[in-house]
Amino acid sequence: MIIERFKPVHLTSAKTNDDRILIWWMVFLILARLWLVEAQDFLATHTPHDDYLFVKLAQHILSGAWLGPYNQVTLVKGPVYPLFIAAAHHTGMPLLLVQHLVHSGFCVLAVVAVRPLLKARWIFMAIFFLLLLNPFSYAYPGAGRAFRFGLSMPLVLAVFACMGGLLLRAGYSYKSKILWSVALGLFFSLLWYTREEGIWLLPSLGLFALYFLVINNEMGWGNILKRLAFLLPIPIIFTGFTTTFTSLNQKHYGVPCIIELKTPEFQSALGGLMNINVKKSERYIPVGRENQNAAYAVSPTFRQLKPYFEEGKKGAQMPQSYYIWVLRDMVRKSGNANSLPEALEFYRKVGEEISTACEAGAIPCLDRKPSIKPVWRAEYIKIIPVYFWDILKHAATFQSFSTGEDEYLKRKSTANREMFRAYKFVTREKIVPGRLAQIQAYPDYYMHMIIEKFRIFTDIAAGYKAVVPLLFPLAFLIHLFFLGQSIIRREIDFAAMFGLITLGGIISLVSVLTYVKITLWTVHRPLFSAYPLVLFYISMMSVFACSKLKKNGSVSQES
Repeated sequence: MIIERFKPVHLTSAKTNDDRILIWWMVFLILARLWLVEAQDFLATHTPHDDYLFVKLAQHILSGAWLGPYNQVTLVKGPVYPLFIAAAHHTGMPLLLVQHLVHSGFCVLAVVAVRPLLKARWIFMAIFFLLLLNPFSYAYPGAGRAFRFGLSMPLVLAVFACMGGLLLRAGYSYKSKILWSVALGLFFSLLWYTREEGIWLLPSLGLFALYFLVINNEMGWGNILKRLAFLLPIPIIFTGFTTTFTSLNQKHYGVPCIIELKTPEFQSALGGLMNINVKKSERYIPVGRENQNAAYAVSPTFRQLKPYFEEGKKGAQMPQSYYIWVLRDMVRKSGNANSLPEALEFYRKVGEEISTACEAGAIPCLDRKPSIKPVWRAEYIKIIPVYFWDILKHAATFQSFSTGEDEYLKRKSTANREMFRAYKFVTREKIVPGRLAQIQAYPDYYMHMIIEKFRIFTDIAAGYKAVVPLLFPLAFLIHLFFLGQSIIRREIDFAAMFGLITLGGIISLVSVLTYVKITLWTVHRPLFSAYPLVLFYISMMSVFACSKLKKNGSVSQES
């Protein structure tokens, strides 16, 4: 056996709340950041499947009607972000300000979580700067819209910070362990129901749980069971969220599901369409015309949509990879989605009819269980390394940041009058006008201040684009050093294991997005979850390296 024991964690007595210089440093940076982002006015866009959807759902929540009347987009995304928008409205503050405050608060949480590792305050001052000014947290125009990454990025940082905080306090009081466990359960649940690709979190969470059971622990079933008890708040809280959301949807829509796209009925319909084996398949087209024609021939239920698909070809087209939205729009237009039970019954019949035809050999089908995941083909295997490396490179270098100092002058709101009213009421934001001429007519001193603030952000982002491509490989080399030491000494220490937990999260997310990019569409916003994790990984490896150097220096002085 290579590993014989787990090395105990050596902690200091340093606490964030005992260090006034560190506290004032964090307060100063937060205020400076809030002053800068004040220049980013809100963009109200005509996006019924995206940011306007979240605002509309939040408006229904504020009116006490849960997510509002059922339609084809009501339950396509997690309910946490609309709830967050509604909660932000109740604070009396603009939505973007609340998001920036949440981001700032979770950066403080990250510093508090790992503060016991080292007494030196300067490293934590640098870490806070690095985490707080993450350029993707103010990347305009995205940061000026009601996009989920305004909440999901801080939540990613909070989840991994809580993992570190709980591991470092494994030997602390019961109260301390329970508090960090509850925080982890809360933030993990919120993140899971904010975005739909949360499966990438599970490898890191599983590795964390296994390590928590043995870190600084006498190996015995009694001690392990005690540790296991401190992990129970995580599944309990997650179950609470799941039960609450399913109950609310059962009450308001008649079916105990949370995200409609994940229901067996919808998966059987869309998955059945994708499983029809056509002669000429194309990447990024999950369901092409051949698939539809074959489905029309064997599914009377699906054939009801044919006139609406034909009519839709005459108007503006969504990208073909967005078929999932087009299908739902057509089902709604056909009158088969007036309620959730009615829509699911329609999808069930489509899936059943296609499945029956496949089994009878009436149409050629792939040997694959119906799923909303795009079809994976053997020829994709050879391009995995190229796509994986490309996404990892974007995540680890910050090179995709593109906001310029003149970005504000390029943008205008595109929402119609009804949408504009909803945006203004729900978000409490100052909204960018719908005409560029109105923006250009602003007073010179006002525009000068906006442009200068954007320039400062652009300069800060340029600094990240210069140093992150150097810091991430350096952090990886430091991690390899600790892993090598663990193997040589046949013991795993905290630096090696927590590095695996954090780096594993990055690799897991990049792997999921590689699948999506190869089969469906170019990823962009889902990659935002990687950026705070990359910075946190760099931060943790920096702390471990400084701790190692300080320990070696102390040993040398004693000698």
